[in-house]
Amino acid sequence: MTLYYLDLLFTLLVLGHLLYQRRPTQSLIIWLLVVLLLPFAGALIYLLFGSRKLFARKSKPPMQFAHLGRLPATPLGDRIQTLLNHDTMPPATDGNHIQTALSPQAAHDWFFTAIDQAQESIWLESYIFTLDTTGQALLDKLTEKARQGVEVKLLLDAFGSWQAYLQPWHFKALKAAGGEVAFFQPLYTLFKSRINLRTHRKIYLFDQHTLLSGGINLAAEYLGDRPENSWVDLTFKAQGSIVAHYAQTFSQDWHYTTGKKLTLTSTSLPSGTLTTQAVPSGPDVATDPIRETLLLAFYQAQHSIWIVTPYFIPDEAILEAVLSACKQGVAVHLLTPSQTDHLIFDLGRAPYMRTLHEAGAQIHCYQPTMLHAKTVIVDEQFAMIGSANLDYRSLLINYELVSFVYEPAWIKTLQNQFQALLADTRPFVPDPSRKAQVRENLTRIITPLL
Repeated sequence: MTLYYLDLLFTLLVLGHLLYQRRPTQSLIIWLLVVLLLPFAGALIYLLFGSRKLFARKSKPPMQFAHLGRLPATPLGDRIQTLLNHDTMPPATDGNHIQTALSPQAAHDWFFTAIDQAQESIWLESYIFTLDTTGQALLDKLTEKARQGVEVKLLLDAFGSWQAYLQPWHFKALKAAGGEVAFFQPLYTLFKSRINLRTHRKIYLFDQHTLLSGGINLAAEYLGDRPENSWVDLTFKAQGSIVAHYAQTFSQDWHYTTGKKLTLTSTSLPSGTLTTQAVPSGPDVATDPIRETLLLAFYQAQHSIWIVTPYFIPDEAILEAVLSACKQGVAVHLLTPSQTDHLIFDLGRAPYMRTLHEAGAQIHCYQPTMLHAKTVIVDEQFAMIGSANLDYRSLLINYELVSFVYEPAWIKTLQNQFQALLADTRPFVPDPSRKAQVRENLTRIITPLL
């Protein structure tokens, strides 16, 4: 009887927290069922994996940025600015230069050249760091730069980089040379900050002047110099005022993890003409600005929507916005790999791809290798590039960081890069069997937990 009352009290406390948090209805229902149908275990699972914001904000202060007036000249960009100013996001700034590449060879060359050219600091934040040949070559380069007196800081997610986390001796030489390595939310802090809340941000800063970002992690699949073993991903190299906002985000993540403050340069010199905006999201941001912006952009779309993502598992609101665009005659394109790197995501995305297909969207399945790029383009007026997938985890749970670009000519060039991949795609054809449809409907029940 005592055990029963303890379970009841535990469950009621967890339900109170669950109902206190803002989350999509489908996610709320699934977690309610988990907590109510699994005595003790359900509540424990929720405490470990279910929290979105509340617990994290107690230990990681909310990010704050000063915001300015509206800069984008396009009607859609102007509406997005109104929304993001309300959410106190970093301002859109001009004077930026951004190059993009889909080639892993280009990403490799950019990355190692930037390391070689760094004179003062190298700050790297990544979800995955793998101790393969590319990771080891990167580690050797960083150690060499640290010996030369360059400030080297490596911030890795303890879950995404679990092999490196469990083998700290590999970083001995780097640390001896003066470099620093830290793991974001290591396992021993799981009851403090929740194991579910991971940094998926990709911030690669060199002298606080040059930024590399996109979808790439620090492993051979993303930075390999052998194309046959590499994935297709979008990497971008940026210079200009946007770099300072990435540096500020890294600085806050580093301070949260290590307790140490970094010295930020006061200004970033203009390097181009692009109007861009850095937009972080996650447990350290009070709202969900990436998700809110995509909802606005999809509902405002007049002509075309391009979605490039390996894991198309949107929440119901995002899906309804895209379907609404389809019904209004907007040309919706989804570019995604034929097969992802995880079977569970192949199963999880199948019902959403079927629904999108039935609404008239064009779904292009990339054949040659894994397509890991994350991009959204709307009416050639707005583009999102960065670390966020179009799934529950990126839009509602993970620490993410993306860039919005508002220059139509630049966006058209980016769109052309993805259109060039269509020659290596096949149209998506849903499995017509009843067994597949039942499997997909069952899978859709658990997708809010992925």
